[in-house]
Amino acid sequence: MPVEEAWQLLTDFTAKEARGLAQPLLNSADSRRRLRDALLVAAAAPHVEAGWNPVGVEQPEVLLGVVASDVRLAVRSLRDYCQSLGLPFRMPESRVPGVAAAPAIVGPVYLKYNSASGLCYASGYEGRDRGVLVQLGQRQLGHLPLGLFDEQMARPPPAL
Repeated sequence: MPVEEAWQLLTDFTAKEARGLAQPLLNSADSRRRLRDALLVAAAAPHVEAGWNPVGVEQPEVLLGVVASDVRLAVRSLRDYCQSLGLPFRMPESRVPGVAAAPAIVGPVYLKYNSASGLCYASGYEGRDRGVLVQLGQRQLGHLPLGLFDEQMARPPPAL
């Protein structure tokens, strides 16, 4: 898939997702594969309009925001996105008052990850959204599906 086509697909998906119209783009395995391929192409190649240039940079700054119904699903999604995008995986720290470790968080969570700084934390979340936001340069994409890179949940979950 050419870089411009990948960015266009991701941009269109993001616009439709923001309006609640993205579900038809996820209804087939082929459309999910195209979305997955588009993200991999976009993450690997420069895109001037997005202010994104990972070429020649040891660790380009990729931001991930994972919103899930529980911390285990969020961590699993983070691990899968990191592995697929070639980013170092880090276990999140808890930012929930009175909860010492992220695995002990109960209920929906927001997990924030910065590949360049190593920042990774989980906090409680009260909204309805679910999915993964990916920021490449100045462009934020998503909410992409939590299981985009492991739809069958075939990989064992990370140890919490």
